[in-house]
Amino acid sequence: MPPSSKSHKILLAGVVPPPVHGQSIATKALFDEDFPSIEKILIEIRSSKELKQVGRLSPSKVFGLIGIVALTWMQWLKHRPTVLYYTAGSGAWVPFARDFLFLGLCRPLFRRTLIHYHSGDLVEFLAKSPFRSAMGKFIYGRGAWSIRLGKHCPAPIYANTKVFDVSNGVKAPASFPPRKVRDSFRILFLGNLFEEKGVIDLIQAVKIAATDHPSPITLTLMGSWPSENVRLKTEALLADLPANVTSPPPAPAYGDEKWQALATHDILVFPSYYRSENLPLILIEAMAASLPVIATDWRGIKSLVENEVTGLLVPTHAPAALAAAIKRLADRPALRNAMGATARLHYEQHLTSECYLNAMHDVFIAAFARS
Repeated sequence: MPPSSKSHKILLAGVVPPPVHGQSIATKALFDEDFPSIEKILIEIRSSKELKQVGRLSPSKVFGLIGIVALTWMQWLKHRPTVLYYTAGSGAWVPFARDFLFLGLCRPLFRRTLIHYHSGDLVEFLAKSPFRSAMGKFIYGRGAWSIRLGKHCPAPIYANTKVFDVSNGVKAPASFPPRKVRDSFRILFLGNLFEEKGVIDLIQAVKIAATDHPSPITLTLMGSWPSENVRLKTEALLADLPANVTSPPPAPAYGDEKWQALATHDILVFPSYYRSENLPLILIEAMAASLPVIATDWRGIKSLVENEVTGLLVPTHAPAALAAAIKRLADRPALRNAMGATARLHYEQHLTSECYLNAMHDVFIAAFARS
């Protein structure tokens, strides 16, 4: 479609891979989509190239922010978009400073600003001091529209703020082969291997469950290491698991390898208490693969996992409760199958890539209407 046929112009500024995490993946999908009647001007933010750089200050980030602001001004002068879309950072000083400077310098150019909140800890961060609260109100308030990931997902909401709830969505295979009955009960964790993602709690829970469930268990951890200390600690705990537990060396998985893992395991366990966790994409991917989930009742996770329906919710920092949930699903394959089927149906109706992109298109069109 030629640019002349696009009747609306929007500037999208957001974090895209690398590194790979939920926000960057969702933003990249938005950047790649061709929306009818909308001309997109894209500002890609890549302030961190590796997981260990996320949230940390560096000279390259400072100069990069200056360049992003300058590019935004140049693109505005060239294209004159009327709407700004921006993905807010997490609840830490470095990403918050980026938000403050970018929005403070660029919002005045646009008639309307849409702010997409992916991180779950920003509200908590702002509430810790009156100074932060005032700064937050200045950059995120003043009539900006808020896009949050679900009704249980925290986001800064101010007077005169219009709020849209738009769940992330993923593109998954149309179908999966029937799940085979195997000699070993197969448990999967998929995500970056931060300790706060609950990896240590999961290993401790499997150790407890293996005592009461003497049959073979396979524990598969798939993800990237955020630090050498976490790797060494995790590997030591894996080496101490009972003899009936097998755990292959942890490694990241993407694309077909990731979907193969989801199709060949019995449950996904995601006991996260990660500070910026909100609506994890991996849970949507598990639901797409008809895989029942055990997860923590943390941030926006309960917007995805309905307890006793599509999976089980447990408290954070509770290896014993996690072990009981694992044993329950290990002993009841019919319950696993029922939860998995319900999860797939919910995915098809609400959590596909098409659902996400159509909902975002509707928000963009609404933003162009004068009111």
